[in-house]
Formats: sequence, C-alpha cells, structure tokens
Amino acid sequence: MTAEKNVASDSQNTSAEAAAASLRGRIRPLPAEADDETFLPFLDLCFNWSMDRPRIEIDDLRHRSDAVFYFRDWGRDGDIAVAAHAEADAQSPIIGLAWVRLADITDVIGRADEQVGGDFAAALDKTGTEIVRSDVVPEGDSETDSGSGSDSGTASGAGPGSDATAGTSAGIGAAAGTDAAAEADDAGAKTAAADLSPTDDQVPFTGYGWVAADIPELSMAVLPDHQGQGIGGALLDTVCALARMSGFPAVSLSVEDGNGAAKLYADHGFVSVGRNGDSDVLVRRLG
Repeated sequence: MTAEKNVASDSQNTSAEAAAASLRGRIRPLPAEADDETFLPFLDLCFNWSMDRPRIEIDDLRHRSDAVFYFRDWGRDGDIAVAAHAEADAQSPIIGLAWVRLADITDVIGRADEQVGGDFAAALDKTGTEIVRSDVVPEGDSETDSGSGSDSGTASGAGPGSDATAGTSAGIGAAAGTDAAAEADDAGAKTAAADLSPTDDQVPFTGYGWVAADIPELSMAVLPDHQGQGIGGALLDTVCALARMSGFPAVSLSVEDGNGAAKLYADHGFVSVGRNGDSDVLVRRLG
C-alpha cells in the first residue's frame, strides 16, 4: 500500500511539474509596440471586478484619465508587461496580462507639492524631490519577502486566492484618515466619475497604487474562463522578476476592500503600506 501511495504521489508531482512547465512556456513579454486594444479587456476586468457596482464600459475606459494612465502610449521608459497565451505560441490569444508602469516624474512631483488627495506621499508629509526615491517600503521578514504561497484563483475578486485582478478601480482620495481627507475622497471620486476626456489643465493622475516615483504600479487580470489554473501567480512572479532585473526596488498596487485577489497578493509577498480611499496600497520588495 505504501509503494502504491508513493507511485501515486510521484505521478501527481510529475503531472504538476509538467503543467507548470507548460504554463511557463505560454508566458511571454509583451512587445513595446502593443496597442491599446491589447490592454482594454484586462483593464475592464480590473475596473469591473465587482458585480455589485455599476459597470464602467470599455468605451469609457478608452478616455477616462484614471484608466488611460495604465496603458496609453505603452512602451515608454519603465513599462514592463508579460502575457499568458492560450498555447505555447506567441500568435495564440492572450488570456492573462500583468504589467507595471511608472507615473510620470513631472506629474509625481507636481502632485506631491500640491498635497492632492489620493497621493500616498501626502499622507507621509513628503513633498517635491523627497519622493523621487522611495523610503516607504517596509522591511519584511523572510516569509513575507519570499513570495511563496498558493496562486490558484476563481472568478474576479470572488474569493480567497483569486488570480484575477489588481484593484485599479479604487476611489481617488487622500490616504490620511481625517475629516479633510474624507472630503477629498468624496470630491475626488466625483471628479473621477465625471472625467471622460482628460485635459492638460487637470490635476495629474499618478495611479491608485502609487507610493513613490521609483516604484512602478502593477495591474493584472486573467480572463474568467482561464482562472483557477495558476496563471495569475505565474504572471505575477514573472513581471516582478523582470521589474527586479530592471533595477526597481519594489512594485506596488491597489486592491479594493472585498476583492479576493488580495489573498493572491499576500501569498506572493505583498504587504500593506497604507490606504487610499476604500483600498489597501500594497508593496512587494524586489531586493
């Protein structure tokens, strides 16, 4: 009986290794010339992870300043993306996408100087060039930094272990928990909802999960029919590895309350460094 159990265990291990190898063969860097249409189905999942909220249509995501921030003019300095394909063929459909992007440094410094709601640096009493290099990443223990854990998933934000989305649909607002911050949350949320045509005279948007100028923000989504296969975890670790090789000290993201993807991020080494509206701002150290 023991021998039979050992054979069964070895068979299961072999199958799991084969599946992992097959998945790795389907994950490839996204070309710098990727167009907007590549990102939109996955950004759609990021913004519309909850079935309990009014849906934001893709046509609106093409223009909203808090959406185009994550994909417009893709291929600029610091942009990194990896795609999971349906098959081990670069021409097969993309079924999952993870990408990181830096906020424009001009926007970052300007926003911190004005102490605009939603700016993580404002909650830390930082302004101007103080936030050009990050010192907000907490020291973690070896278990937190290892990024180990389950990367299985279900539907977008539906429960523990979801490999669906980074919660980029958090509300704009100051991270500090004061009456003034609450007013800024309300005003910022109304502005975001009404903003469907970004203009140069509007306050720059630096990302819902922004923490510092040298830390890119991560977004990720897997198409519903392909969730629960470990794709989210594989994408997450791959894009973080590329970000580390590119010299970034960490990556950040924002995940809204109730989004089951938070479990996946915790399992892969992300820790909370603050709040932005009704979302946790998470950071994973890469050093």
